[in-house]
Amino acid sequence: MWKCLTILRYPGRSKMQKKGMNVPKVNEPNADDFAGALPQEVVNAPEFENQPPPIEKVVEAMFFVGGQPLTSKRACEILRGLDFKDFVAIIAGLNKKYKLENRPYRIQPKGNGYEMTILPKYRIIADKLYGMLKEARLSAQALDTLALVAYKQPVCRQEIETLRGNDTAAIIRQLVRLGLISVQRGQSDAREITYGTTKKFLELFRLKSLEDLPRHQEMEEL
Repeated sequence: MWKCLTILRYPGRSKMQKKGMNVPKVNEPNADDFAGALPQEVVNAPEFENQPPPIEKVVEAMFFVGGQPLTSKRACEILRGLDFKDFVAIIAGLNKKYKLENRPYRIQPKGNGYEMTILPKYRIIADKLYGMLKEARLSAQALDTLALVAYKQPVCRQEIETLRGNDTAAIIRQLVRLGLISVQRGQSDAREITYGTTKKFLELFRLKSLEDLPRHQEMEEL
């Protein structure tokens, strides 16, 4: 899975700081910076044109690739100039961001590496909503997006990205490819593209209809 990534060259920590690049400062990894479990997605390396994207964005994207933990060694092989301290600092920075944004996931140590995981307090909701979660093999971000589509449908990509706070193009393509959401045309404007869940979504998550989706009151009672 990791072979699909192009090796990117980045300057070391000191050079990165001189160039004003955003490098979170953390001395050592702390268990409190991590929590919860889930993986998958793809980094589209060919889209990296002449100017490489921010290093923390590339590291974050790595956690979408494959279903195995990402080791610091592998990350440093892909991002030349990245070292272990940079890697750990970026993870800590991402976890801090997720916490501030109240995201339901964190990057947590597993084995010799790290993986994107869903927080324990959200797992019971995910298990209730997505009865076949493991078989679906969806990342926390994909589940987050799928839930938004399920509850807000018909919903356009711009609204999804406004609610999630980041680009969701790759995730939406994945969900469409898996047949869990479908592309629909706007009622007032045929040029407007919206998304909604499919029959496969209901079957996969053992729902008879959208009325079976957990409601806000039910979630608060969990």
